[in-house]
Amino acid sequence: MTSILLDEMIETMAKIIENLQVDTKRVQENLHITRGQIFAEFVLEALIKKGVPRFEAYRDVQRVAFDAHKKGIDYLTAIKNDKMISSNLSNKEIESIFVPEKHLGASLAIIDNVYSHVKANAKKFS
Repeated sequence: MTSILLDEMIETMAKIIENLQVDTKRVQENLHITRGQIFAEFVLEALIKKGVPRFEAYRDVQRVAFDAHKKGIDYLTAIKNDKMISSNLSNKEIESIFVPEKHLGASLAIIDNVYSHVKANAKKFS
């Protein structure tokens, strides 16, 4: 009974992954909803790598995020205009943080590996 259920689960997951479509336009729209604040964690990480103590970096990243939201400006502009942050990160470094593709990490490889594994195991149980 367990094998039958597992087989059905694997087959279903393989079909879901195989037919999965990403609406890149919608992904971009979702990223823009935050007006760039989704990248705050990466700004924090960059500041820490530059030697800014975590507490100070966190405080400044959060302060700029709140100010940007309050003023209705995008986070990238607010970060570039902040003296503390821009004294530690160049414009080029700041702009590179706000490139979404740089933050995919191993996601695509993980998805491919999971799909291959599910597909291979589905054949074993069929």
